[in-house]
Amino acid sequence: MTEPPLALVTGATAGIGHAAVRILAEAGWGVLVHGRTGHAAALACRRIEADVPGARLWPVHADLASLTEVRALATRVAATHPPLRALINNAGLFPPNRLAHRRRLSADGYELTWAVNYLAPFALTTALMARTATVVNVGSGMLARAELRWDDLQHERSWDRSSAYGQSKLALVMFTGELAARAGRGRPVAVAVNPGYTDTRLVREAFGGPANPVEDGAAWVVRPLLDERVASVTGAYYDLGERTVAHPLATDRAAGSRLWDLTREQVEAALRPAPGPGG
Repeated sequence: MTEPPLALVTGATAGIGHAAVRILAEAGWGVLVHGRTGHAAALACRRIEADVPGARLWPVHADLASLTEVRALATRVAATHPPLRALINNAGLFPPNRLAHRRRLSADGYELTWAVNYLAPFALTTALMARTATVVNVGSGMLARAELRWDDLQHERSWDRSSAYGQSKLALVMFTGELAARAGRGRPVAVAVNPGYTDTRLVREAFGGPANPVEDGAAWVVRPLLDERVASVTGAYYDLGERTVAHPLATDRAAGSRLWDLTREQVEAALRPAPGPGG
């Protein structure tokens, strides 16, 4: 019996990620359903299994604000599951209104939005890319106004949630292009997708107002996996299904390489063992 294609979807307990899992399960895929806790991931699996007979789902968990937990997740996935047909880096953080003026840090001391939206996908993807066919990174409609603060990536001098969020998503899209360039004609294929203004908790808490159904956003996210016309276009960015250039830096290979090296240093610093007594 042929095993179904397998995907790992981060941020899959609600919103676009949860809807994407449902679409993939209905299409016959097996899915690793990521949540911040094992309990949340298991509940998400049960909700879909109740509606999709025969769904093949496995709960996995990690707090994406901790690079140690991200690396542990990658290790568990590689050890206990076959290679991935797809990794969907969907999980994202945008500070809600009640925290709109408060800069927060991750477990590793990085600005929290940067850590969850960018460092975690970078660390997870690079740890699994030898065993992954396609990487789908979820972008944002805020990219057009985003900028990368090379001299202040952690927004220590000044911080606001929109700038921090836009920078994290810009970095993720730049990473997509650099990953595609480094892989060449090999694996993984890497694409980024803007799912549009969608009715997720993130959007409701930060912006409010009418938004598109999460199922619509999820359909755009899984399209590179289910539509053969776009399945192999590595390095592409799709804005509501239309291939476009997300931002001038997204196609700047020198900038992409520079960011890759800086990011690798940040990840390695967080994962480096603490010196022992006297050392």
